[in-house]
Amino acid sequence: RRRQWLPRLRGGDDDGFSCCAGFLCVMVFLFTSFCMSFLEPNEYGLLRNSISGAVHVDALRGGLHVTGPFKSFLKFPAALVTLQFSASPKADRAAVVTRTGADPQDPDSGGQPIKISCALQFQFVKETLSEVYYSLGTYEAARQRYVLLSANVVGNTAQDFIPTDFWMRRDVIASQMLYEINRTLWRSGRVMAKHFEILRVDFADSYEQTITQIQVAEQQKVVNEYDQQVQTVVQSIEVMRSENNATIANISAGASATSKEICARARRDAFNLKQGMKAEKYAQLRKRLGLSTDQMGEFFRIQVLQQSRGKMVVGIPGQAGTRAPKQEL
Repeated sequence: RRRQWLPRLRGGDDDGFSCCAGFLCVMVFLFTSFCMSFLEPNEYGLLRNSISGAVHVDALRGGLHVTGPFKSFLKFPAALVTLQFSASPKADRAAVVTRTGADPQDPDSGGQPIKISCALQFQFVKETLSEVYYSLGTYEAARQRYVLLSANVVGNTAQDFIPTDFWMRRDVIASQMLYEINRTLWRSGRVMAKHFEILRVDFADSYEQTITQIQVAEQQKVVNEYDQQVQTVVQSIEVMRSENNATIANISAGASATSKEICARARRDAFNLKQGMKAEKYAQLRKRLGLSTDQMGEFFRIQVLQQSRGKMVVGIPGQAGTRAPKQEL
């Protein structure tokens, strides 16, 4: 069986309770809709009365805030805001067209036409946000004003530099432009420029061709200088090689002369030793055989003859003056 609810003892029936709950929900919804406003975490808000148009000077940041009825926020970004000047479809404005300063080598030219593509990031300051609104209006109006001011500063600052600075000292130019933009935006717009970057620099086609030719010539000059240094080193190596070869030749000649001198001295000493030994042995032979001086002379003559080819007949005199019979050698 279905459970039957008993009637309430006090306070009426359930319809009254439902009506109270519904009315309370409607009131909460209306209070939330008309008396509270929401800001993103990276948003500033200035509280504005929708009826009188009065704006509160103190800015608020991200979250759910009780604002009261007929009041809403004028929203401004709290994070960095990027402005871009280039040919990109997402750019805030086209590249800045201006002129450089006069070239010292051609002072009558009045500078070269130039097109600068760049990007800028600025940030709103919470304490000065009400001043921005009073002087420039809403965020979109202020943004357009900042675009105009930044472009004018970029164009004016570019005229303080000569053409060669834009590829030799671009970092210096970017730092100077950031300084000038920050000073102008703070003075006229109460915001701070944080970052600036030059994306691209375009000169006239004829001037870029001239620049390219000049740079190619300068690079060729550097290459030639390096080549000359290489040739100098090669020549130095050849000179050192010749000096070393001459030194080697002198050492070799000295060594050869010393070697020949040593060999000659050795042969001389060997000859002297040999002759001394021969004399000593012939003296022993003479003593042992009892030969006279004439007989030793005849003996030496026979030895000499024996060294020649063919046969010879010689005779050696006897000891008593008689002549010995001839013998065939």
